[in-house]
Amino acid sequence: MPFLFVSCILLLAAAVSFATDRRRLRNGVFLVSGAVIGWLGLLLVSGNNSNNSVPVLITVALGLLLIVSVPILAVFLVLNGLIMLRREGRSLANLLSLLAGLAVVAVPLVLAALQTAVPALRALTSAAALLTGYVGFVFVSYLVYSLIYSHLPPRRHPEYVVVLGSGLAGSSVPPLLAARLDAAARLYRGKHGGSIRALIPSGGQGADELLAEGTAMARYLQEQGVPANRIIVEDRAATTMENLHFSRALMERPDAPVTVVTSSYHVFRAAMFTRRAGLRAHVTGARTAGYFIPSAFLREFVAILATYRWINLGFCAVLTAIPLAAMALPLLPS
Repeated sequence: MPFLFVSCILLLAAAVSFATDRRRLRNGVFLVSGAVIGWLGLLLVSGNNSNNSVPVLITVALGLLLIVSVPILAVFLVLNGLIMLRREGRSLANLLSLLAGLAVVAVPLVLAALQTAVPALRALTSAAALLTGYVGFVFVSYLVYSLIYSHLPPRRHPEYVVVLGSGLAGSSVPPLLAARLDAAARLYRGKHGGSIRALIPSGGQGADELLAEGTAMARYLQEQGVPANRIIVEDRAATTMENLHFSRALMERPDAPVTVVTSSYHVFRAAMFTRRAGLRAHVTGARTAGYFIPSAFLREFVAILATYRWINLGFCAVLTAIPLAAMALPLLPS
């Protein structure tokens, strides 16, 4: 029963936090924590009731599915990493899915081997296992809630649509950025387009670009049939936060409802940025090439960890201290 009580508290916290602001990562953390602890509670209850073994059977089935899916996931990530290297070039960001695929297999095997072969390192391997579990939990929370958020409808019709830049190819709009602009144009032509005062393509000029990204984006939107008088160009931003701050400064009402358009993998982190920028915003994602999503999503997750680095470092310090303290306590004089 204590597990079920804690689960109810966490799920209630998730509901309250969601109702307050849908753009917080803690919504996903509360939701996943409550679901996992609630399931553990059901297992304990069913263990005491021989007439109800359904939760146990489902858990065993899920465990077997997890065991089978791990090598499949590893192969998929490695192959995806090779595709990324071939199509996008060599960079650390493009290596993420390849490295993740190798880690999925290597980390458990190495930890198990060290735990067995080198007993003196058991405290360290236990700490490493706890840290791996923590990172995995945060990733699942982020993944689950990102998927939930990306399917939420906006709470209000937008007065402005901000399109986040992603870089030009010289002076041309590449496919990734074109998909964002096409999505914005569809919003303008959609059934609620009458409420939209203006589209704001946002992006400054990079060192390898022949003009400001916002200017090139505006030209593309006009080619898609959006009138020039319904476009406000933001041409100074170099980061997502600058995209949002500078675009907000161009609005007649800074508190006007906004829809921000980005790529599908970037939706939830962009939503977190809109909260920090003080925008009443909903973020929607444009379709992205399938091969690009795993690596891009992992890159977003790493950025999320960095955003909350002090909280994460605090949890990691506690998790590291637990097995080390357990090892040290018996050595203390009685």
